[in-house]
Amino acid sequence: MDYKFKIKATAFDFFKMCMRETYSLPLGICNIVFFIAAVLLTVKFYGNASAVVRALLIIMCLGFPVIQPVCIFGRALKLARMMPEDMTIETTKSGLLVKVGEASELVAYNKIKKVISTRDCLILNLGGRNGYFLFNRVLGNKKEEFTKFITSKTV
Repeated sequence: MDYKFKIKATAFDFFKMCMRETYSLPLGICNIVFFIAAVLLTVKFYGNASAVVRALLIIMCLGFPVIQPVCIFGRALKLARMMPEDMTIETTKSGLLVKVGEASELVAYNKIKKVISTRDCLILNLGGRNGYFLFNRVLGNKKEEFTKFITSKTV
């Protein structure tokens, strides 16, 4: 099978993935519990509080529904800027041919340490912090087929 994907990762792709990961972990449950507690504290003490305490209560209420997603989107923008604009990944008999502009590199299938399939993307981990993100938007309806193919080649 021959596959060819033009990789274009946007900040929204990374944002969606990070938000889903954040709120599916126990940390996300703690965030929700803290937010509810902050709202209850604000309702209880806002009327009798000084201006400084009122400001802190409001900031505390905005922490998880506003400030945290803004920070995550900032990190997603940073990740998207690190991605090359014109990246193409295609399969060959001996490995993945990765092209960025005029440069190209052949990544042997045995160099892929782990294939991670998430709801948002397919991650080809080359070891350590090196790898490739292939988002569902890029893979389209070939995600399962490509996942099976690449997994069979890397095992």
